[in-house]
Amino acid sequence: MKPRNLRSLAFALSGALALACSSQRVSQPAEGGGAGMAGKPATSQAGSYFMPSGGAAGAVGSVAGGVAGSVAGGAAGAFDGGAGGEGPGPCSAAALEGLTAFAEGGWDPLGYPPYALDGCTLVYVAAAEGTDNGALHLRDLATGQDQVLQAAAQHPRRPAVAGAVVAWESDGADGSQVHVRYSGGAKLFEKSFALAAEPRATNDAVVFTVFETASVTADTDVKLFDVTTQDLIPIATGLGQQRFSDVSPTHVAVTDFSEDPKGYFDSQGSISDIIVIERATLERTVRAAAGKQAFPLLGEGGVLAYLAWGAVHPEPKFSQFRLMTGKLSTPVASDVNVKDTDLPVNTNPAYVRPSLRGSNLDYIDEVANEPQLFRANLATLAPPVAANLPAAARLLGPVAADTLTLVAKPLGDGSLSLVAVAR
Repeated sequence: MKPRNLRSLAFALSGALALACSSQRVSQPAEGGGAGMAGKPATSQAGSYFMPSGGAAGAVGSVAGGVAGSVAGGAAGAFDGGAGGEGPGPCSAAALEGLTAFAEGGWDPLGYPPYALDGCTLVYVAAAEGTDNGALHLRDLATGQDQVLQAAAQHPRRPAVAGAVVAWESDGADGSQVHVRYSGGAKLFEKSFALAAEPRATNDAVVFTVFETASVTADTDVKLFDVTTQDLIPIATGLGQQRFSDVSPTHVAVTDFSEDPKGYFDSQGSISDIIVIERATLERTVRAAAGKQAFPLLGEGGVLAYLAWGAVHPEPKFSQFRLMTGKLSTPVASDVNVKDTDLPVNTNPAYVRPSLRGSNLDYIDEVANEPQLFRANLATLAPPVAANLPAAARLLGPVAADTLTLVAKPLGDGSLSLVAVAR
């Protein structure tokens, strides 16, 4: 029998994983929200962020042009792979106090935070005076040194960081493009990839979605850029869309929409499975299950988390989902819901996505109409607990780190107050 929750899994898998949470209301998980790549907001599909052909001029290959002369002059240590962790000292939660980020329209249509954190390195979009966009900044929390990686004119967004690897999206001549910056030791380079979006990073690679044409319904593949060899490797190809990937040192996890009759991501009711690819061999494992499983997250020790819905996705769409977890080495039937019951996680607004770092899984859940930050360690059997945070009307974009969680509180006009909560 498939375990229904983490406590039953503790007996079924002898402590392989653990997660639990207080039960919630709502009978039918649902899904929806934005579709597509980031760029100037479009309306070809609900929440679409893909900019069709003929986008902002001067963005192609423009990483170096927006750096403001400071790429090579980053602070030693943190910009070359991270100087220490987020624990006691200069990289603690206090180092983030008073910082703000910026998200056009108040929040990303697909829930990608405009900030990313690894060790002492914070990459974030900050409001730029005189524009409606934000500039991309790289900040060393140990020294306080802050440099601009890309100007607001290119509309940078959706940053990712792992060690010496930084990736993000920006506007391109034909639509969204992905930039990769690597600054490991004496090696420093930057690359850009056209018609690309949704980057995720690990210490030696970046994965992202590549669109065949400038359309949110176009065929898409997932590719991996290896920063050590500078090879671009097709990871998930085939009919339909493969999107919303994540990467670890050993695996890539991808959302595959090929089983859907339309073959592409549709916020109103598409179905999909998770595919896991071993990086060393490119061996694929399809974790097929009924309904829709999407937006996978990879942790350490072969841990996987993802969002799941039934085959029908009524309103309120993405703001209700089951948060599932399992091991790459076990079948999908062994995966369990984070919560004690089969009820969903509830978020408001939609697209407040969870975050997994190492074994730390952090997510926002509405309890009695108030958002709370919940955190669980997948390496233990302890149930997740609510963080001690003052009451807030909205909490957005949890980013899990080793000893803290970064969340955002909306301030209005796209500004977000960053709040770091120690574990």
